Amino acid sequence: MRKTALSFLASLCLFPAVWAGDGVLTLRECFEKALHQSETLGIREESIRIAEAHYLQALGTALPRLNVKATETIQDTEGASGDGEVGRTFTRRSRPEVAVTLRQPLFQGLREFRALKVSSAEKQKNVFELDRARQLLFFDVARAYYTVLELEEEKGILQSIRGTFRKRIEELKERVRLGKSRESEILTTESQVASLEAELERVKGSVKTAREMLGFLTGEPAEAKLTDEFRVPPSVKPLEGYVASLTSRPDLSASQEAVRLARGRVSYEKGGRFPTLDLEANYYPYRVGFLSDIDWDLLFTLNIPIFQGGATKGRIREAQALLKQSELSRQEADRRAEPWQRGRERRLEPLARIDAALIAER
Repeated sequence: MRKTALSFLASLCLFPAVWAGDGVLTLRECFEKALHQSETLGIREESIRIAEAHYLQALGTALPRLNVKATETIQDTEGASGDGEVGRTFTRRSRPEVAVTLRQPLFQGLREFRALKVSSAEKQKNVFELDRARQLLFFDVARAYYTVLELEEEKGILQSIRGTFRKRIEELKERVRLGKSRESEILTTESQVASLEAELERVKGSVKTAREMLGFLTGEPAEAKLTDEFRVPPSVKPLEGYVASLTSRPDLSASQEAVRLARGRVSYEKGGRFPTLDLEANYYPYRVGFLSDIDWDLLFTLNIPIFQGGATKGRIREAQALLKQSELSRQEADRRAEPWQRGRERRLEPLARIDAALIAER
Protein backbone atom coordinates (compact mmCIF):
# COMPACT_ATOMS: atom_id res chain seq x y z
CA MET A 1 0.00 0.00 0.00
CA ARG A 2 2.89 2.35 0.67
CA LYS A 3 3.91 2.16 -3.01
CA THR A 4 0.64 3.85 -4.00
CA ALA A 5 1.93 7.27 -3.07
CA LEU A 6 5.07 6.78 -5.16
CA SER A 7 2.97 5.78 -8.15
CA PHE A 8 0.84 8.86 -7.56
CA LEU A 9 3.88 11.12 -7.65
CA ALA A 10 5.29 9.45 -10.72
CA SER A 11 1.98 9.87 -12.52
CA LEU A 12 2.31 13.64 -12.15
CA CYS A 13 5.67 13.53 -13.93
CA LEU A 14 7.29 15.49 -11.15
CA PHE A 15 10.41 13.36 -10.97
CA PRO A 16 12.61 11.74 -13.56
CA ALA A 17 12.64 7.96 -13.73
CA VAL A 18 16.35 7.66 -12.89
CA TRP A 19 17.69 7.56 -9.38
CA ALA A 20 20.65 9.54 -8.09
CA GLY A 21 23.99 7.92 -7.55
CA ASP A 22 25.70 7.05 -4.30
CA GLY A 23 26.16 9.93 -1.90
CA VAL A 24 23.26 11.92 -3.36
CA LEU A 25 19.71 11.95 -1.98
CA THR A 26 16.77 12.81 -4.20
CA LEU A 27 13.35 13.88 -2.98
CA ARG A 28 11.93 10.61 -4.24
CA GLU A 29 14.40 8.58 -2.22
CA CYS A 30 13.72 10.66 0.89
CA PHE A 31 10.00 10.16 0.46
CA GLU A 32 10.38 6.39 0.11
CA LYS A 33 12.48 6.27 3.27
CA ALA A 34 9.86 8.37 5.08
CA LEU A 35 7.11 5.99 3.96
CA HIS A 36 8.87 3.12 5.74
CA GLN A 37 9.80 5.22 8.75
CA SER A 38 6.57 7.09 9.48
CA GLU A 39 4.79 5.87 12.59
CA THR A 40 1.70 7.82 11.55
CA LEU A 41 1.29 5.73 8.41
CA GLY A 42 1.82 2.57 10.44
CA ILE A 43 -0.95 3.62 12.82
CA ARG A 44 -3.28 4.36 9.90
CA GLU A 45 -2.57 0.98 8.33
CA GLU A 46 -3.30 -0.80 11.59
CA SER A 47 -6.58 1.12 11.88
CA ILE A 48 -7.59 -0.44 8.56
CA ARG A 49 -6.83 -3.89 9.96
CA ILE A 50 -8.91 -3.04 13.03
CA ALA A 51 -11.82 -2.10 10.76
CA GLU A 52 -11.42 -5.40 8.91
CA ALA A 53 -11.54 -7.20 12.27
CA HIS A 54 -14.73 -5.30 13.15
CA TYR A 55 -16.24 -6.52 9.87
CA LEU A 56 -15.44 -10.12 10.77
CA GLN A 57 -16.97 -9.62 14.21
CA ALA A 58 -20.14 -8.19 12.67
CA LEU A 59 -20.28 -11.06 10.21
CA GLY A 60 -19.96 -13.51 13.08
CA THR A 61 -23.16 -12.22 14.67
CA ALA A 62 -25.15 -13.15 11.53
CA LEU A 63 -23.61 -16.56 10.84
CA PRO A 64 -24.51 -19.74 12.75
CA ARG A 65 -22.28 -21.11 15.49
CA LEU A 66 -21.50 -24.80 15.83
CA ASN A 67 -20.05 -26.28 19.02
CA VAL A 68 -19.43 -29.68 20.54
CA LYS A 69 -20.09 -29.73 24.26
CA ALA A 70 -19.33 -32.58 26.64
CA THR A 71 -20.55 -32.43 30.24
CA GLU A 72 -20.64 -34.75 33.20
CA THR A 73 -22.72 -34.06 36.29
CA ILE A 74 -21.50 -35.71 39.52
CA GLN A 75 -23.83 -35.38 42.47
CA ASP A 76 -24.46 -36.67 46.00
CA THR A 77 -26.88 -39.61 45.82
CA GLU A 78 -26.97 -40.59 49.50
CA GLY A 79 -30.53 -40.76 50.67
CA ALA A 80 -31.82 -40.11 47.15
CA SER A 81 -34.29 -42.50 45.73
CA GLY A 82 -35.79 -42.57 42.34
CA ASP A 83 -38.58 -44.65 41.00
CA GLY A 84 -38.76 -45.59 37.41
CA GLU A 85 -36.44 -44.78 34.58
CA VAL A 86 -36.86 -41.04 34.95
CA GLY A 87 -36.12 -41.04 38.66
CA ARG A 88 -33.09 -43.28 38.30
CA THR A 89 -31.73 -41.00 35.57
CA PHE A 90 -31.86 -37.88 37.73
CA THR A 91 -30.50 -39.63 40.83
CA ARG A 92 -27.45 -41.12 39.11
CA ARG A 93 -24.16 -40.20 40.75
CA SER A 94 -22.64 -39.53 37.33
CA ARG A 95 -24.63 -38.22 34.38
CA PRO A 96 -22.46 -37.68 31.27
CA GLU A 97 -23.68 -36.09 28.06
CA VAL A 98 -22.23 -35.13 24.66
CA ALA A 99 -24.08 -32.60 22.50
CA VAL A 100 -23.48 -30.99 19.11
CA THR A 101 -25.06 -27.54 19.35
CA LEU A 102 -26.00 -25.22 16.49
CA ARG A 103 -27.04 -21.65 17.32
CA GLN A 104 -28.52 -19.40 14.65
CA PRO A 105 -29.87 -15.86 15.20
CA LEU A 106 -33.10 -15.62 13.24
CA PHE A 107 -33.93 -11.97 13.90
CA GLN A 108 -31.83 -9.39 15.75
CA GLY A 109 -33.64 -6.22 14.75
CA LEU A 110 -31.51 -6.18 11.55
CA ARG A 111 -28.59 -5.06 13.72
CA GLU A 112 -26.18 -7.58 12.18
CA PHE A 113 -26.66 -6.14 8.68
CA ARG A 114 -26.30 -2.60 9.96
CA ALA A 115 -23.12 -3.64 11.74
CA LEU A 116 -21.71 -4.93 8.45
CA LYS A 117 -22.44 -1.58 6.77
CA VAL A 118 -20.91 0.30 9.70
CA SER A 119 -17.68 -1.71 9.58
CA SER A 120 -17.47 -1.26 5.81
CA ALA A 121 -17.78 2.53 6.19
CA GLU A 122 -15.19 2.46 8.97
CA LYS A 123 -12.68 0.68 6.74
CA GLN A 124 -13.28 3.05 3.81
CA LYS A 125 -12.86 6.05 6.10
CA ASN A 126 -9.54 4.69 7.37
CA VAL A 127 -8.36 4.06 3.80
CA PHE A 128 -9.05 7.70 2.88
CA GLU A 129 -7.27 8.88 6.01
CA LEU A 130 -4.25 6.76 5.10
CA ASP A 131 -4.18 8.31 1.61
CA ARG A 132 -4.30 11.78 3.11
CA ALA A 133 -1.57 10.90 5.60
CA ARG A 134 0.67 9.89 2.67
CA GLN A 135 0.02 13.21 0.96
CA LEU A 136 0.76 15.19 4.10
CA LEU A 137 3.93 13.17 4.65
CA PHE A 138 5.07 14.07 1.16
CA PHE A 139 4.39 17.74 1.86
CA ASP A 140 6.48 17.54 5.05
CA VAL A 141 9.35 15.74 3.31
CA ALA A 142 9.29 18.12 0.34
CA ARG A 143 9.18 21.17 2.63
CA ALA A 144 12.16 19.93 4.66
CA TYR A 145 14.04 18.85 1.52
CA TYR A 146 13.69 22.16 -0.29
CA THR A 147 14.32 24.12 2.89
CA VAL A 148 17.73 22.46 3.05
CA LEU A 149 18.39 23.24 -0.62
CA GLU A 150 17.29 26.83 -0.21
CA LEU A 151 19.40 27.42 2.88
CA GLU A 152 22.45 25.77 1.33
CA GLU A 153 22.04 27.93 -1.74
CA GLU A 154 21.77 30.98 0.51
CA LYS A 155 24.90 29.82 2.35
CA GLY A 156 26.76 29.53 -0.96
CA ILE A 157 25.68 33.02 -1.99
CA LEU A 158 26.82 34.46 1.32
CA GLN A 159 30.18 32.69 1.03
CA SER A 160 30.58 34.05 -2.50
CA ILE A 161 29.77 37.59 -1.32
CA ARG A 162 32.20 37.18 1.58
CA GLY A 163 34.94 36.17 -0.85
CA THR A 164 34.16 39.18 -3.02
CA PHE A 165 34.36 41.51 -0.04
CA ARG A 166 37.69 40.02 1.04
CA LYS A 167 39.08 40.63 -2.43
CA ARG A 168 37.70 44.13 -2.18
CA ILE A 169 39.58 44.64 1.09
CA GLU A 170 42.83 43.60 -0.55
CA GLU A 171 42.15 45.98 -3.42
CA LEU A 172 41.34 48.79 -0.99
CA LYS A 173 44.57 48.20 0.91
CA GLU A 174 46.48 48.58 -2.34
CA ARG A 175 44.53 51.73 -3.20
CA VAL A 176 45.23 53.16 0.27
CA ARG A 177 48.91 52.47 -0.23
CA LEU A 178 48.71 54.35 -3.54
CA GLY A 179 46.69 57.14 -1.91
CA LYS A 180 43.57 56.54 -4.01
CA SER A 181 41.31 55.43 -1.11
CA ARG A 182 40.94 56.14 2.58
CA GLU A 183 41.30 53.84 5.57
CA SER A 184 37.61 54.34 6.40
CA GLU A 185 36.62 52.43 3.23
CA ILE A 186 38.58 49.41 4.46
CA LEU A 187 36.89 49.63 7.86
CA THR A 188 33.45 49.88 6.24
CA THR A 189 34.09 46.81 4.09
CA GLU A 190 35.46 44.86 7.05
CA SER A 191 32.27 45.75 8.98
CA GLN A 192 30.21 44.37 6.11
CA VAL A 193 32.29 41.19 6.14
CA ALA A 194 31.70 40.81 9.88
CA SER A 195 27.92 41.15 9.33
CA LEU A 196 28.14 38.55 6.57
CA GLU A 197 30.05 36.21 8.88
CA ALA A 198 27.29 36.51 11.48
CA GLU A 199 24.58 35.91 8.88
CA LEU A 200 26.54 32.98 7.48
CA GLU A 201 26.75 31.35 10.90
CA ARG A 202 23.01 31.80 11.34
CA VAL A 203 22.33 30.15 7.97
CA LYS A 204 24.70 27.27 8.83
CA GLY A 205 22.73 26.66 12.00
CA SER A 206 19.47 26.74 10.02
CA VAL A 207 20.88 24.23 7.53
CA LYS A 208 21.78 21.88 10.36
CA THR A 209 18.29 22.21 11.86
CA ALA A 210 16.63 21.60 8.49
CA ARG A 211 18.76 18.51 7.87
CA GLU A 212 17.87 17.19 11.31
CA MET A 213 14.17 17.61 10.47
CA LEU A 214 14.69 15.78 7.18
CA GLY A 215 16.57 13.05 9.02
CA PHE A 216 13.75 12.73 11.52
CA LEU A 217 11.27 12.17 8.68
CA THR A 218 13.45 9.67 6.81
CA GLY A 219 14.69 7.84 9.90
CA GLU A 220 18.40 8.28 9.19
CA PRO A 221 20.90 11.17 9.23
CA ALA A 222 20.44 13.37 6.15
CA GLU A 223 24.11 14.12 5.57
CA ALA A 224 24.28 13.30 1.86
CA LYS A 225 24.22 15.90 -0.87
CA LEU A 226 20.73 16.85 -2.06
CA THR A 227 19.85 17.47 -5.69
CA ASP A 228 16.94 19.46 -7.04
CA GLU A 229 15.15 17.05 -9.38
CA PHE A 230 11.89 19.00 -9.56
CA ARG A 231 10.64 19.65 -13.06
CA VAL A 232 7.57 21.69 -13.87
CA PRO A 233 5.48 19.74 -16.41
CA PRO A 234 5.54 21.30 -19.88
CA SER A 235 1.75 21.55 -19.85
CA VAL A 236 -0.52 21.93 -16.84
CA LYS A 237 -4.29 21.54 -16.75
CA PRO A 238 -6.31 24.71 -16.21
CA LEU A 239 -6.75 25.68 -12.59
CA GLU A 240 -10.49 24.99 -12.79
CA GLY A 241 -9.77 21.32 -13.41
CA TYR A 242 -7.84 21.02 -10.15
CA VAL A 243 -10.43 23.04 -8.25
CA ALA A 244 -13.24 20.77 -9.45
CA SER A 245 -11.39 17.64 -8.33
CA LEU A 246 -10.73 18.99 -4.82
CA THR A 247 -14.12 17.64 -3.72
CA SER A 248 -12.66 14.12 -3.98
CA ARG A 249 -9.69 14.96 -1.77
CA PRO A 250 -9.03 12.07 0.65
CA ASP A 251 -9.72 14.07 3.81
CA LEU A 252 -13.06 15.31 2.42
CA SER A 253 -13.96 11.78 1.36
CA ALA A 254 -13.00 10.54 4.83
CA SER A 255 -15.34 13.09 6.42
CA GLN A 256 -18.17 11.84 4.21
CA GLU A 257 -17.47 8.25 5.25
CA ALA A 258 -17.40 9.37 8.88
CA VAL A 259 -20.96 10.71 8.48
CA ARG A 260 -22.05 7.43 6.88
CA LEU A 261 -20.38 5.54 9.72
CA ALA A 262 -22.16 7.64 12.37
CA ARG A 263 -25.53 7.17 10.66
CA GLY A 264 -24.99 3.43 10.61
CA ARG A 265 -24.26 3.44 14.32
CA VAL A 266 -27.53 5.28 15.00
CA SER A 267 -29.44 2.64 13.02
CA TYR A 268 -27.55 -0.13 14.81
CA GLU A 269 -28.41 1.21 18.26
CA LYS A 270 -32.06 1.72 17.30
CA GLY A 271 -32.20 -1.98 16.48
CA GLY A 272 -31.90 -2.64 20.20
CA ARG A 273 -35.57 -1.69 20.58
CA PHE A 274 -36.75 -4.61 18.43
CA PRO A 275 -37.39 -8.16 19.69
CA THR A 276 -34.89 -10.90 18.95
CA LEU A 277 -35.50 -14.50 17.90
CA ASP A 278 -32.84 -17.21 18.18
CA LEU A 279 -32.72 -20.88 17.33
CA GLU A 280 -30.68 -23.49 19.17
CA ALA A 281 -30.52 -27.04 17.78
CA ASN A 282 -28.86 -29.88 19.70
CA TYR A 283 -27.85 -33.35 18.57
CA TYR A 284 -26.81 -35.82 21.30
CA PRO A 285 -24.39 -38.59 20.26
CA TYR A 286 -24.21 -39.86 23.85
CA ARG A 287 -26.61 -39.66 26.80
CA VAL A 288 -27.57 -41.92 29.67
CA GLY A 289 -30.83 -43.09 31.24
CA PHE A 290 -34.14 -42.35 29.65
CA LEU A 291 -32.52 -39.41 27.80
CA SER A 292 -30.49 -41.81 25.67
CA ASP A 293 -33.49 -42.30 23.39
CA ILE A 294 -33.82 -38.52 22.73
CA ASP A 295 -31.35 -37.76 19.93
CA TRP A 296 -32.13 -34.09 19.22
CA ASP A 297 -34.13 -31.07 20.29
CA LEU A 298 -34.86 -27.52 19.12
CA LEU A 299 -35.13 -24.39 21.24
CA PHE A 300 -36.66 -21.16 19.97
CA THR A 301 -36.04 -18.08 22.14
CA LEU A 302 -38.05 -14.89 21.68
CA ASN A 303 -36.83 -11.88 23.65
CA ILE A 304 -39.00 -8.76 23.69
CA PRO A 305 -37.32 -5.73 25.32
CA ILE A 306 -39.81 -3.83 27.46
CA PHE A 307 -37.68 -1.86 29.89
CA GLN A 308 -33.88 -1.63 29.80
CA GLY A 309 -33.37 1.04 32.43
CA GLY A 310 -32.64 3.67 29.79
CA ALA A 311 -29.52 1.87 28.50
CA THR A 312 -30.78 1.52 24.93
CA LYS A 313 -32.06 5.09 24.86
CA GLY A 314 -28.73 6.35 26.17
CA ARG A 315 -26.79 4.49 23.48
CA ILE A 316 -29.09 5.90 20.79
CA ARG A 317 -28.61 9.45 22.07
CA GLU A 318 -24.86 8.97 22.16
CA ALA A 319 -24.86 7.71 18.57
CA GLN A 320 -27.00 10.68 17.49
CA ALA A 321 -24.60 13.10 19.17
CA LEU A 322 -21.68 11.44 17.39
CA LEU A 323 -23.58 11.78 14.12
CA LYS A 324 -24.03 15.50 14.75
CA GLN A 325 -20.31 15.84 15.50
CA SER A 326 -19.36 14.08 12.28
CA GLU A 327 -21.74 16.26 10.25
CA LEU A 328 -20.25 19.41 11.78
CA SER A 329 -16.73 18.13 11.07
CA ARG A 330 -17.71 17.50 7.47
CA GLN A 331 -19.15 21.02 7.17
CA GLU A 332 -15.94 22.46 8.58
CA ALA A 333 -13.82 20.48 6.11
CA ASP A 334 -16.00 21.64 3.22
CA ARG A 335 -15.79 25.27 4.35
CA ARG A 336 -12.01 25.06 4.52
CA ALA A 337 -11.97 23.91 0.89
CA GLU A 338 -14.58 26.50 -0.13
CA PRO A 339 -12.11 29.21 -1.27
CA TRP A 340 -10.69 26.73 -3.77
CA GLN A 341 -14.12 25.68 -4.98
CA ARG A 342 -15.18 29.27 -5.58
CA GLY A 343 -12.05 29.96 -7.55
CA ARG A 344 -10.91 32.86 -5.40
CA GLU A 345 -7.30 32.03 -6.20
CA ARG A 346 -7.39 32.96 -9.88
CA ARG A 347 -3.68 32.93 -10.55
CA LEU A 348 -1.21 30.38 -9.35
CA GLU A 349 2.46 30.14 -10.11
CA PRO A 350 3.60 26.80 -11.64
CA LEU A 351 4.74 25.44 -8.28
CA ALA A 352 1.42 26.34 -6.70
CA ARG A 353 -0.40 24.58 -9.52
CA ILE A 354 1.58 21.44 -8.83
CA ASP A 355 0.78 21.81 -5.14
CA ALA A 356 -2.93 21.95 -6.03
CA ALA A 357 -2.47 18.84 -8.17
CA LEU A 358 -0.88 16.96 -5.29
CA ILE A 359 -3.89 17.78 -3.12
CA ALA A 360 -6.46 16.93 -5.75
CA GLU A 361 -4.99 13.74 -7.27
CA ARG A 362 -5.31 10.42 -5.44
